[in-house]
Formats: sequence, C-alpha cells, structure tokens
Amino acid sequence: MSKTIWLRVKLPEKDLSLLRSDFSSCELMTEPDGAIGTEQLQSIAGVFTEEVLPESLVQQMPRLKWLHVTRGGVNAYLTPSVKARPIQVTGSKGIHGTVFSEFALACILMLAKQLPNCIDAQREKRWQKLAPIEIEGKTLGIVGLGTAGSALARKAKALGMRVLATKRTPTIKPEFVDHLGTSEFLPQLLADSDFVVLLLASVPSTFNIIGEKELRGMKQSAYLINLTGGRAIEESLLIKALRECWIAGAVLDAFARQPLPQESELWKLPNVIITPRISGITSEKWPVLLPIFRENLRRFLADEPLCNVVDKDLGY
Repeated sequence: MSKTIWLRVKLPEKDLSLLRSDFSSCELMTEPDGAIGTEQLQSIAGVFTEEVLPESLVQQMPRLKWLHVTRGGVNAYLTPSVKARPIQVTGSKGIHGTVFSEFALACILMLAKQLPNCIDAQREKRWQKLAPIEIEGKTLGIVGLGTAGSALARKAKALGMRVLATKRTPTIKPEFVDHLGTSEFLPQLLADSDFVVLLLASVPSTFNIIGEKELRGMKQSAYLINLTGGRAIEESLLIKALRECWIAGAVLDAFARQPLPQESELWKLPNVIITPRISGITSEKWPVLLPIFRENLRRFLADEPLCNVVDKDLGY
C-alpha cells in the first residue's frame, strides 16, 4: 500500500515535479489546510511543513508517523499530540549557519558604524558627525556555539575579533574561538564581551537563561543581539535593562510573543532595533532544505532510520 505524504509547503514547481517523478511510489499531496477533507487527512502518513501543524489536524491523522520541518529548532512543533503519539519528528538541522551568521555580523557592523543614528539624522535632514568604532580587537560573545554560532565565530575571527562562546556540553575548542566553556562560563563571557549574540535552541532548558544578574553583569557599552532565543530573557526585564541603560542597546529578532504585540514597549525604545523574525530566512532556501527532506523521504518509504530525528523530551 502506497504512503501518502502531505507537502504542507509551497515548493517551486520544478522541485515539485522532480519529487513526483523520483517518488512515484507514494502519493504527494499539496492542498492547503482548508481544502483537505477528513478522508484525505486520515490517509496521511507523513507531513513536510514550515508552519506548526495545528492540534486539530494532527488529531484527524491517525496514520501520521513522520513530521519533517524546515527549521533546525523544532520545539514549537512538539504539540501535545505529536509528543504523545509515536510520530517521528525530523528537522533541518545544520543548514542555517550562513544566514544566521551573516545576519548577526550585519547587526554587529550596523551598531559599530552607527548606521541607525545615521538613518535617524537623515530623516531629520540633520548633518551629524558620529563616532563609529572598529570591530577589530573587540570581543564577541556567542551564547550557543552550534552550527550558526560556529559560522559566526569563523567570520568574526577573520575580521580580527576576540571570540568567546558557550556550549551546552563540553567539547574541543575550535581554533576560531579564543575561549569556549559551558554554562559556568556565561558570566565571564557577558562581562568581557562588547557584543553578545544569542544563538540558542528555543527549548525549556534555555528559557530565562539571561536574568537580571546576567544583564547587569554586561558592560554598559555592550550590545545584545538575540536571534533565536525568544524566551531566553523575560520581556519586562529586558525592557527595564534597556530603558535604564544597563547595556547600550539591542537588536531583537526573536520574541516570546510573535508577532510582537503593538502595545509592547520594545517598539518605542530608542536603543532597540526590532526585526520581524528574519535572521534565519533566505530566498534561496530550497536548494539546502530539499536534499534533507528527499533523503528522509527515501528512508521513510524504505522503512530505514531517519536523519535528524528530534528527541521529544529535549526539544532538539
């Protein structure tokens, strides 16, 4: 009996045609959520999705055995039904290093070169001489030396920065990192860094990892750049730290509440730059995402072990 796979993503027509040709033994569905009937849902064995699969849909898919997502961090996809049932969850881990690291580096250079202040002055037609700084010789602290953190560390080191980093589990220090430690090293990293970049998995173990003690331990001249840990800092605490200038400012691309509500005070703070969860997005995503899905689809149809299987208890 052939398996039904729901492609809950908008693939380029060329890639979709190739998938249909290469995997003709299974049925590939592309209908949007509202166009799928109950009978179709009951036949689905696997789902490829970019957005979280609603509980109401999971509960109508008794045959669902595999959920593959386009993101590396999958905690948001682990809904109660997905966690409770024997549904294998696989992610696109290990392919987002370039986009996250380039975005982080853009933030660092933007802050160092006073570009936000230049833009403000331009809006007011004000000719204002500013004092940019060089990032060469400055210290970068990376909280979470995974794929993206390692890519950023390489780039920063090539530009002459001193690189400090933390990682959940002890490992050999790469040559492009000056000092690597576990969570015990975090206070020292924060105290020494001119720029701190959070590249954490959004899982319960990283929630509120940055508290008042940690924020007060940073330099007043330092900047915080949060790209992935939406719940790493409590929003009200971060607002207080920025309003009272415990640190110089922040670039925020990850939030506990997404989209960020209009009533949030973060929108109004002059030392904050808000970006709408775009640090991990690229217009060229399918060439890197599809090979992982294709390999796992082949394995799933052949009843072979899947790649990038998520530990549902850990969330990654």
